[in-house]
Amino acid sequence: HRVSKILIVCPKLLMPQWAEELKCKFDIKSQQVIGSELEELKLPDEPIAVITTYHSARLHLDGIGKVRFDMLILDEAHKLRNLYGVNKTPQVATAFHKVLSERVFRYVLMLTATPIQNRLWDLYSLVDLLTAARGHENPLGNTGMFARKFIADNRTDARHLKEEAKDEFRSIIYGYMSRVRRGDANLVFPERIVQSHTVEPTAGELEL
Repeated sequence: HRVSKILIVCPKLLMPQWAEELKCKFDIKSQQVIGSELEELKLPDEPIAVITTYHSARLHLDGIGKVRFDMLILDEAHKLRNLYGVNKTPQVATAFHKVLSERVFRYVLMLTATPIQNRLWDLYSLVDLLTAARGHENPLGNTGMFARKFIADNRTDARHLKEEAKDEFRSIIYGYMSRVRRGDANLVFPERIVQSHTVEPTAGELEL
């Protein structure tokens, strides 16, 4: 009962799926809202989840902040991975870092199947967003400290972790990440049966 109002931010294509899953699996009512409707949003007294897109949320985060949401869920959170280590930070990453730093949401959950896609800066950026939401300093240090301590190749590529820093790096990351694999969910899948058959060539095909 600690959470009554939830804001879910996801790609537009996933909005209907979120609404269906919330209703079918948890009996949670939801409302899909995009664009300027977010500015005029009035939440009912009953528990509800509001589902919107990254684009809409970025444009109307100031208005969203006036609505009392208990929890923020960022689906496909790797969309915010380029907060650091790039020449120009995407506006969406900057906007969410700002609102998280303001502690607008009591609870923040970031979901991603690909937390790191290219560089170590991806993980650094996601951890920085979570530490901002907690009101903490990034345990990986500032960008300069992170590069010197953890990045083995050059700062721009940032694809390799220093061998001597691996244990510390993993310890910090696991403090902010809950990894759920398919086997951990105890899901029983039906046995996969693959059938094959051989087709004998016809006389005409043999001649060819």
